Amino acid sequence: MMELLPSQLNVLYDLIEKNGHFSATQFTKTLNGDYIEFNKTSYYFKIYVDTGYVNSLVVNFSPGEKLYKEASSSIPWEQVVVYFGKWLKYLKREITSPDKWGRAFGELAYLGSATGSQYTHFTHSEYLNIVNKLDHIKKGLEQIPLTDEQNRGLKAQFDHLETKIDELNKFDWQSLFIGTVISVIIQLGVDKENANLLYDLIKLYFQGLILR
Repeated sequence: MMELLPSQLNVLYDLIEKNGHFSATQFTKTLNGDYIEFNKTSYYFKIYVDTGYVNSLVVNFSPGEKLYKEASSSIPWEQVVVYFGKWLKYLKREITSPDKWGRAFGELAYLGSATGSQYTHFTHSEYLNIVNKLDHIKKGLEQIPLTDEQNRGLKAQFDHLETKIDELNKFDWQSLFIGTVISVIIQLGVDKENANLLYDLIKLYFQGLILR
Protein backbone atom coordinates (compact mmCIF):
# COMPACT_ATOMS: atom_id res chain seq x y z
CA MET A 1 0.00 0.00 0.00
CA MET A 2 1.04 3.62 -0.27
CA GLU A 3 0.52 6.81 1.68
CA LEU A 4 -1.42 9.48 -0.18
CA LEU A 5 -0.55 13.15 0.03
CA PRO A 6 -3.20 15.46 1.51
CA SER A 7 -3.61 17.04 -1.94
CA GLN A 8 -4.25 13.60 -3.46
CA LEU A 9 -6.81 12.76 -0.80
CA ASN A 10 -8.53 16.05 -1.58
CA VAL A 11 -8.80 15.05 -5.25
CA LEU A 12 -10.60 11.83 -4.26
CA TYR A 13 -12.80 13.75 -1.84
CA ASP A 14 -13.80 16.19 -4.59
CA LEU A 15 -14.63 13.30 -6.94
CA ILE A 16 -16.98 11.85 -4.36
CA GLU A 17 -18.77 15.15 -3.92
CA LYS A 18 -18.79 15.85 -7.67
CA ASN A 19 -20.46 12.49 -8.33
CA GLY A 20 -23.63 13.99 -6.90
CA HIS A 21 -24.94 10.74 -5.43
CA PHE A 22 -22.60 10.34 -2.46
CA SER A 23 -21.26 12.28 0.47
CA ALA A 24 -17.71 11.77 1.72
CA THR A 25 -19.20 10.89 5.13
CA GLN A 26 -20.52 7.66 3.59
CA PHE A 27 -16.95 6.40 3.11
CA THR A 28 -14.32 5.18 5.55
CA LYS A 29 -10.59 5.36 4.78
CA THR A 30 -7.36 4.29 6.43
CA LEU A 31 -5.20 7.01 7.96
CA ASN A 32 -3.03 7.24 4.85
CA GLY A 33 -6.06 6.97 2.54
CA ASP A 34 -4.83 3.96 0.55
CA TYR A 35 -7.93 1.90 1.41
CA ILE A 36 -11.38 3.43 1.00
CA GLU A 37 -14.60 1.53 1.60
CA PHE A 38 -18.26 2.36 1.30
CA ASN A 39 -19.87 2.16 4.74
CA LYS A 40 -21.91 -0.95 5.66
CA THR A 41 -20.94 -2.80 2.47
CA SER A 42 -18.06 -4.96 1.25
CA TYR A 43 -17.23 -2.50 -1.55
CA TYR A 44 -13.77 -0.90 -1.52
CA PHE A 45 -11.03 0.89 -3.47
CA LYS A 46 -7.39 0.02 -2.65
CA ILE A 47 -4.20 1.67 -3.89
CA TYR A 48 -0.87 -0.16 -3.99
CA VAL A 49 2.67 0.83 -4.94
CA ASP A 50 3.94 -1.28 -7.86
CA THR A 51 7.47 -2.02 -6.68
CA GLY A 52 8.48 -3.28 -10.11
CA TYR A 53 8.13 0.13 -11.76
CA VAL A 54 9.13 3.67 -10.85
CA ASN A 55 6.27 6.00 -9.92
CA SER A 56 3.72 3.30 -10.73
CA LEU A 57 0.64 2.25 -8.79
CA VAL A 58 -1.96 -0.50 -8.94
CA VAL A 59 -5.59 -0.21 -7.87
CA ASN A 60 -7.83 -3.03 -6.70
CA PHE A 61 -11.54 -2.33 -6.32
CA SER A 62 -15.03 -3.73 -5.90
CA PRO A 63 -17.49 -3.51 -7.56
CA GLY A 64 -15.89 -3.54 -10.99
CA GLU A 65 -17.34 -2.79 -14.39
CA LYS A 66 -18.08 -6.44 -15.20
CA LEU A 67 -16.77 -8.42 -12.23
CA TYR A 68 -17.25 -8.28 -8.47
CA LYS A 69 -13.52 -7.53 -8.06
CA GLU A 70 -11.23 -5.89 -10.63
CA ALA A 71 -7.71 -4.48 -10.70
CA SER A 72 -5.57 -2.28 -12.91
CA SER A 73 -2.16 -2.82 -14.42
CA SER A 74 0.70 -0.48 -13.47
CA ILE A 75 -0.57 3.10 -13.77
CA PRO A 76 0.48 6.64 -12.75
CA TRP A 77 -1.41 8.66 -10.16
CA GLU A 78 -3.42 10.44 -12.86
CA GLN A 79 -4.94 7.11 -13.93
CA VAL A 80 -5.71 6.24 -10.31
CA VAL A 81 -7.97 9.29 -10.28
CA VAL A 82 -9.68 8.07 -13.46
CA TYR A 83 -10.23 4.62 -11.98
CA PHE A 84 -11.61 6.11 -8.78
CA GLY A 85 -14.16 8.14 -10.75
CA LYS A 86 -15.22 5.01 -12.62
CA TRP A 87 -15.43 3.05 -9.37
CA LEU A 88 -17.88 5.59 -7.97
CA LYS A 89 -20.10 5.01 -11.02
CA TYR A 90 -19.94 1.24 -10.57
CA LEU A 91 -20.69 1.68 -6.86
CA LYS A 92 -23.72 3.83 -7.60
CA ARG A 93 -24.95 1.24 -10.10
CA GLU A 94 -24.81 -1.57 -7.55
CA ILE A 95 -26.24 0.13 -4.48
CA THR A 96 -29.16 1.55 -6.47
CA SER A 97 -29.96 -1.75 -8.23
CA PRO A 98 -33.13 -3.43 -6.91
CA ASP A 99 -32.64 -6.75 -5.15
CA LYS A 100 -34.89 -8.82 -7.42
CA TRP A 101 -33.74 -12.10 -5.92
CA GLY A 102 -34.41 -10.97 -2.40
CA ARG A 103 -37.77 -9.55 -3.39
CA ALA A 104 -38.81 -12.69 -5.24
CA PHE A 105 -37.85 -15.07 -2.45
CA GLY A 106 -39.22 -12.66 0.14
CA GLU A 107 -42.55 -12.71 -1.65
CA LEU A 108 -42.43 -16.48 -1.85
CA ALA A 109 -41.77 -16.73 1.86
CA TYR A 110 -44.58 -14.25 2.53
CA LEU A 111 -46.97 -16.35 0.48
CA GLY A 112 -46.07 -19.24 2.75
CA SER A 113 -46.55 -17.39 6.05
CA ALA A 114 -48.38 -19.42 8.65
CA THR A 115 -51.94 -19.14 9.86
CA GLY A 116 -53.66 -21.30 12.46
CA SER A 117 -55.37 -23.52 9.89
CA GLN A 118 -52.03 -24.35 8.27
CA TYR A 119 -51.09 -26.70 11.08
CA THR A 120 -53.74 -29.14 9.88
CA HIS A 121 -53.16 -31.75 7.20
CA PHE A 122 -54.37 -31.43 3.63
CA THR A 123 -57.74 -32.92 2.77
CA HIS A 124 -57.92 -35.46 -0.04
CA SER A 125 -59.30 -32.85 -2.45
CA GLU A 126 -56.48 -30.46 -1.50
CA TYR A 127 -53.98 -33.25 -2.06
CA LEU A 128 -55.31 -33.90 -5.56
CA ASN A 129 -55.32 -30.19 -6.29
CA ILE A 130 -51.66 -29.80 -5.25
CA VAL A 131 -50.58 -32.84 -7.26
CA ASN A 132 -52.30 -31.30 -10.29
CA LYS A 133 -50.52 -27.99 -9.74
CA LEU A 134 -47.15 -29.70 -9.39
CA ASP A 135 -47.77 -31.54 -12.66
CA HIS A 136 -48.52 -28.22 -14.38
CA ILE A 137 -45.30 -26.76 -12.99
CA LYS A 138 -43.23 -29.74 -14.17
CA LYS A 139 -44.72 -29.36 -17.66
CA GLY A 140 -44.13 -25.62 -17.52
CA LEU A 141 -40.41 -26.20 -16.93
CA GLU A 142 -40.17 -27.12 -20.62
CA GLN A 143 -40.87 -23.47 -21.46
CA ILE A 144 -37.89 -22.26 -19.40
CA PRO A 145 -34.47 -22.52 -21.13
CA LEU A 146 -32.93 -24.73 -18.45
CA THR A 147 -30.15 -27.24 -19.02
CA ASP A 148 -31.14 -30.92 -19.12
CA GLU A 149 -29.53 -31.42 -15.73
CA GLN A 150 -31.45 -28.51 -14.22
CA ASN A 151 -34.73 -29.71 -15.73
CA ARG A 152 -34.27 -33.24 -14.41
CA GLY A 153 -33.15 -31.99 -11.02
CA LEU A 154 -36.14 -29.69 -10.58
CA LYS A 155 -38.61 -32.36 -11.68
CA ALA A 156 -37.07 -34.82 -9.25
CA GLN A 157 -37.46 -32.34 -6.41
CA PHE A 158 -41.09 -31.63 -7.30
CA ASP A 159 -41.70 -35.41 -7.38
CA HIS A 160 -40.16 -35.64 -3.91
CA LEU A 161 -42.37 -32.81 -2.65
CA GLU A 162 -45.41 -34.69 -3.93
CA THR A 163 -44.53 -37.68 -1.74
CA LYS A 164 -44.49 -35.45 1.33
CA ILE A 165 -47.99 -33.97 0.95
CA ASP A 166 -49.62 -36.76 2.99
CA GLU A 167 -46.87 -36.86 5.61
CA LEU A 168 -46.65 -33.19 6.61
CA ASN A 169 -49.12 -30.59 7.80
CA LYS A 170 -49.76 -27.57 5.59
CA PHE A 171 -47.24 -25.28 7.25
CA ASP A 172 -44.43 -27.85 7.29
CA TRP A 173 -45.04 -28.83 3.67
CA GLN A 174 -45.08 -25.20 2.56
CA SER A 175 -41.83 -24.58 4.44
CA LEU A 176 -40.29 -27.63 2.77
CA PHE A 177 -41.60 -26.45 -0.60
CA ILE A 178 -40.08 -22.98 -0.26
CA GLY A 179 -36.76 -24.25 1.10
CA THR A 180 -36.51 -26.87 -1.64
CA VAL A 181 -37.14 -24.38 -4.43
CA ILE A 182 -34.53 -21.95 -3.13
CA SER A 183 -31.87 -24.59 -2.42
CA VAL A 184 -32.29 -26.44 -5.73
CA ILE A 185 -31.96 -23.18 -7.67
CA ILE A 186 -28.64 -22.53 -5.94
CA GLN A 187 -27.36 -26.12 -6.16
CA LEU A 188 -28.16 -26.47 -9.86
CA GLY A 189 -26.72 -23.05 -10.74
CA VAL A 190 -29.94 -21.71 -12.25
CA ASP A 191 -29.23 -18.16 -13.45
CA LYS A 192 -31.18 -15.15 -12.25
CA GLU A 193 -33.38 -14.81 -15.35
CA ASN A 194 -34.47 -18.45 -15.33
CA ALA A 195 -34.93 -18.40 -11.55
CA ASN A 196 -37.35 -15.49 -11.96
CA LEU A 197 -39.22 -17.41 -14.67
CA LEU A 198 -39.47 -20.39 -12.32
CA TYR A 199 -40.72 -18.15 -9.53
CA ASP A 200 -43.40 -16.70 -11.82
CA LEU A 201 -44.45 -20.22 -12.82
CA ILE A 202 -44.77 -21.30 -9.19
CA LYS A 203 -46.66 -18.16 -8.23
CA LEU A 204 -49.06 -18.69 -11.14
CA TYR A 205 -50.26 -22.00 -9.73
CA PHE A 206 -49.79 -21.72 -5.99
CA GLN A 207 -50.65 -18.13 -5.07
CA GLY A 208 -53.94 -18.07 -3.23
CA LEU A 209 -54.25 -21.86 -3.23
CA ILE A 210 -52.16 -23.45 -0.49
CA LEU A 211 -49.80 -20.53 0.11
CA ARG A 212 -52.23 -18.39 2.02
